[in-house]
Amino acid sequence: MRLPDQYSQRSTLRFNITPLIDVVFLLIIFFLVASHFVRNEQAEPVNLPSARQSLNDNEPATHRLTITIDSNGRLYVSGEPQTEQSIALQIEELSSRSAAAGLKPEVRIRSDRETEYRHVRLILERCAGLGISSIRFAVNNQQ
Repeated sequence: MRLPDQYSQRSTLRFNITPLIDVVFLLIIFFLVASHFVRNEQAEPVNLPSARQSLNDNEPATHRLTITIDSNGRLYVSGEPQTEQSIALQIEELSSRSAAAGLKPEVRIRSDRETEYRHVRLILERCAGLGISSIRFAVNNQQ
């Protein structure tokens, strides 16, 4: 029986792509989860008011609270119905978290064009009372 000669055989170089596949799957999962949260932020369909001038709001904000108000004055955060008291608590929590992190808190209001102003005013007063000055309104760009 002939024993293989270790020096005469050449080992082939193999490229292991298993870690690469793992990283790609993790990235896919991350983007799926991130897109799910973005969709939930705007889950309630509302008829936004039109504006001739508006700014594109594509920049990510980690300290942002998006509040949706439908035409009947019902309040939503991330597609979940909320009461005025729970919205007030969430705004206070946003303010305290942002202050602790040294960042500027932002409140985005997605209000239906048929919503009475009194529903929007409650949010504006709560933000003003907590010193939140960055308040944005979602609008449809009319050109």
